[in-house]
Amino acid sequence: MRRTYHIRNYVAWLTLVPLLVMAVSMAFFFLHDRFQSMDQDLSVRGHLIAHQLASSSEYGVYANNQDFLENIAQGVLQQDDVSAVTILNEHNETLVVLHKAGRNVSSKLGTLSGSDRYLKIYESINATQVTLDDADDKPQPKQIGTVIVEMSWAHIHRLKLQLLWLAVAVTIIFLIVVFYLVYLSSRRIATPIGVLSDAVRDIGAGNLDMRVSIDTKINELATLARGINDMASQLQHERAILQQRIDDATMQLRSLAFYDTLTQLPNRRMLEDRLAQAISVSNRTGNYGAIMFIDLDNFKPLNDIHGHACGDLLLIEAARRITSCIRSIDTVARFGGDEFVVLIGQLTADSAISVEEVVAIAEKIRIALSRVYELRCVEPGQGGGIIEHQCTSSIGISLFLDDELSRDDILTRADKAMYKAKEQGRNQVCLYQMPSHK
Repeated sequence: MRRTYHIRNYVAWLTLVPLLVMAVSMAFFFLHDRFQSMDQDLSVRGHLIAHQLASSSEYGVYANNQDFLENIAQGVLQQDDVSAVTILNEHNETLVVLHKAGRNVSSKLGTLSGSDRYLKIYESINATQVTLDDADDKPQPKQIGTVIVEMSWAHIHRLKLQLLWLAVAVTIIFLIVVFYLVYLSSRRIATPIGVLSDAVRDIGAGNLDMRVSIDTKINELATLARGINDMASQLQHERAILQQRIDDATMQLRSLAFYDTLTQLPNRRMLEDRLAQAISVSNRTGNYGAIMFIDLDNFKPLNDIHGHACGDLLLIEAARRITSCIRSIDTVARFGGDEFVVLIGQLTADSAISVEEVVAIAEKIRIALSRVYELRCVEPGQGGGIIEHQCTSSIGISLFLDDELSRDDILTRADKAMYKAKEQGRNQVCLYQMPSHK
């Protein structure tokens, strides 16, 4: 995986590296110029001293007066950076050799030369000749001796070292100040960008509640923050819409799976599930439960004469009437066609009382379903109108206790009781059997 770096590091490197190169280059050129100037100053001053000494030594060399020469040489030796003075005659014989303490002077002659510690400067001692007539040619000067002045580099080297350390210190202080300023500047850029980066990562991870709040005077960063917030809000809104659609679709699928699309009552699948729960409760509490199988009498003629639309209206009204007759804890389901099933749970542990309660509910349902139906139907070719229809019901009841019967057995018994009610003349309530008390 490719290695990445924080933007603060990039900003620091892009700023500090050029400044470091510039600072070091400026310090180098400054020191180089100053060092050359100091070397040149020492050389010029040495030549001036040697020239003055040569002029002053003319009489002493000519007269071979060593005391005189020593006096003037001693005066020269007192000047700064002068480490040794040598005066020679025209035969290169040493007349005077003076040097400061700790300096060993060689009497051997050489050409103008320098070393790391000393700079030797040679100056000729010329005899002064006076012309009697301006018209005469000026005579060539005659060399009667030589002075050698040795200039010490020690003081210059100390000054150079001090100047070097000063330049290093100034450069370091400059870089520290620049680094601090770069740090402050990079924080104003890198910190908001870091916040924006974290926000984008959180939004990408699904946290659409994330909002960016940065304190910056940089227009581009402020615009970027507003853009991220707007994007998050838009995504959140679109996700809410999508989630609502998913929830609606889920509810529709659940409704199709467990509810009748016409009456909105539970279908056979949900009834069987609730019946299994009721059997489990009966097994745990010892109380009876019951199943009613309801079939509408005289329903088919309504469909044949007035059409399925009127039949659907009657089924919807029948479902409403049945629901109004039971408790909220009970369940009404449509099995298909004109058949309804009612699950009555949490009766008593006494079989006689349970039979009495469930029969009373069944009678209430039978009476409600037997009332005349007023249906507002639209018949093909005849327009709309209110149709009155009489429709009774045949109800079969099957009680259950514990888990002595399966769901299919209970439903089969209730179905058989319903057909028995039809055989007895319809508009009847028929109990399959009285379960024995355990």
